[in-house]
Amino acid sequence: MRLASALIVVVFLNVGITHAAQLPAAATAVSPVQAATTAGPGQNDIQELRQDLQKMKGLVQQMEKNLAFVDTTQSPLKHQFQLEIDMWKTVIEEMDRKLNSSKRP
Repeated sequence: MRLASALIVVVFLNVGITHAAQLPAAATAVSPVQAATTAGPGQNDIQELRQDLQKMKGLVQQMEKNLAFVDTTQSPLKHQFQLEIDMWKTVIEEMDRKLNSSKRP
């Protein structure tokens, strides 16, 4: 059981590290002052947000696939991972709704 738990942690850390490595350095260097001084979401910002949402959906799918390989019994760790997947799906759905409502006049 400990081996399976350790394997799960390693897989999730690997996904997180891979995702963090793909982020451009400039995206992490934006200060709150710079973000507050922008006039509002431009077309470029909306397109970037849509791309980020697609990446997030792909990562959640990977998480679900990885969870399928975990022990078939319902352990607290497996349940925790399922809850986190559900939470990310909720966040993604909310962001999708906001994006779709923002493009309507």
